[in-house]
Amino acid sequence: MAFSKKGNMNPEEWLKEEASWQLGKIIDALNAAHTMPFHCAWLERDLGRNYLEMLKGMESLLLMIWSQLSSSSSSISKIEHQVMVWYGQQKSSQKNILSGYYRHQEHLTEWASSPEAHSYGLSAKWSDYLLFVMAVETNHLTKVSSGTISLTARESEAIAALFLSKMQMILIAEPHKLCIDFFTWISPFTQESISLPFHEDDDLKQTKFSAFNEFRRELNKSDQWSSLCGMYLDVLDEIAGKRNDE
Repeated sequence: MAFSKKGNMNPEEWLKEEASWQLGKIIDALNAAHTMPFHCAWLERDLGRNYLEMLKGMESLLLMIWSQLSSSSSSISKIEHQVMVWYGQQKSSQKNILSGYYRHQEHLTEWASSPEAHSYGLSAKWSDYLLFVMAVETNHLTKVSSGTISLTARESEAIAALFLSKMQMILIAEPHKLCIDFFTWISPFTQESISLPFHEDDDLKQTKFSAFNEFRRELNKSDQWSSLCGMYLDVLDEIAGKRNDE
């Protein structure tokens, strides 16, 4: 059984650090999804539900092993047994994490072929899909921009900042990287490596929406999305204005 080395860590320390790091991203994303400042329809559709189920599947094993590693009676042999039991259950289940990942890719590919995705120059990337549900799909803040509901500028900015911070947590828990890290983490026990399909289109296509184009560039560079709340609201106003003109 071969473990990756990090400094002078023993296998238990390495397993626990990796589990803590992965759990942090997963728990942040799950919390974000369940504490949005307004209703997000995409989380209730097939793609959103499948994404959350993948996170919960990984979280269950990570929590189990992290708890075992925190116990004074933990041992590599006990952990190996737990991992292999879990792995066997995964392989026999039709709703396992790997099949969930392939469904995730299928959902993204199907969405990216839609006319709306094409009109905004978006591809089957997780970041592009999240941009779409933030800026193009109807939500509480797009209704403000279209005049359907009324909020003060301060209220809109506060809600936008909170929404963006939560969406960034979901971006950070990107399914491809998360699955690769997770299955690499258990590979010393399973003795199996995986390779997963991934859409890598870094070409940012320009659209007729100048504020949208700029916002997309800034999202890719920013490590604090909440600071872009003003720019985000400008994008919503721009899209609402174009729709009113059509």
